[in-house]
Amino acid sequence: MDRSLLLGLALSVFSCARCTPVARASAEVNYIQCRVLSLKLNEIARDLYNKVEPPNVTANISDPPVSVRQIDACDPWSLETNKGPCQSRIILALRNYTSIFHKDGVFKNSACSKWSEQANEIADVTENLLRALKQPVVDRPSNTVGWHVWWHDSALCRDSVERLYSFSIMSARVFSFLASPLAPKMENKQC
Repeated sequence: MDRSLLLGLALSVFSCARCTPVARASAEVNYIQCRVLSLKLNEIARDLYNKVEPPNVTANISDPPVSVRQIDACDPWSLETNKGPCQSRIILALRNYTSIFHKDGVFKNSACSKWSEQANEIADVTENLLRALKQPVVDRPSNTVGWHVWWHDSALCRDSVERLYSFSIMSARVFSFLASPLAPKMENKQC
């Protein structure tokens, strides 16, 4: 057996015996910071939601968005037992919104341009949330937002803002729950 493996095993056994944590502290997520950032995201998203007017034309935006679904287990009972699926989906959505609201995203050189300053602020917050969740941040958005045509712009602006606002409410609730030191222990009672 490899000596480094034996040494690692011995250290973990001895540290567990002394009730001291094995060097994991740097990999833990600071959910209090995530709560603060998600509340800031919600505040900016709400403000932008109130500013971006609905489009004059109806457009069918068929590109399926990244959204948090029921199967992603973001309810309090699931978060207590396994926050992984919910957190993974939130990370995926944060990457998507970072790409959309990035300075080179949908809100650049389009009908959305008048809100680009707030869009950049949203991208900054989503990037900070990704960092707080120990995830890499992409410097430049993917080219997935270049497909739209000029008459879709206003519909795309509003659609993006509506989806972000809904997501920001949900993520603020999740991170508030995870950051709470007194998160109630839920009992699964049958009726």
